[in-house]
Amino acid sequence: LLQYKYIPLIRLGEMYLTRAECNFRLGGIPVGATPQADVDLIRQRALVGPLAITLDNIIDERRREIADEGQRSHDVKRLKQSVTSSTGTYTYDANEMVFPIPIREVNAAGENALVQNPGY
Repeated sequence: LLQYKYIPLIRLGEMYLTRAECNFRLGGIPVGATPQADVDLIRQRALVGPLAITLDNIIDERRREIADEGQRSHDVKRLKQSVTSSTGTYTYDANEMVFPIPIREVNAAGENALVQNPGY
């Protein structure tokens, strides 16, 4: 049945913002469109005006574009940022930012013992 198959999706908006970030970081001659053109394309689709291009603005635009899609924690770690929640502020490498290893995996390792991530 089709409903139980894994269908990978790639969002075009995410690809434009990834290219904008890469081209901005590299400087010089862009691969494909300029960072300004890529960000403007995303913002035009959302019916908002142009944005002055800085690295922080590109990253913020990415955060808004793919909000609630499960990428935030990966971006926080990749960019070495901090996260503030109702329980406090955590750095990208804090124990609270790492998921526990499922106990069944720890038990299945047997003599090749897996050590649980700190904090669990």
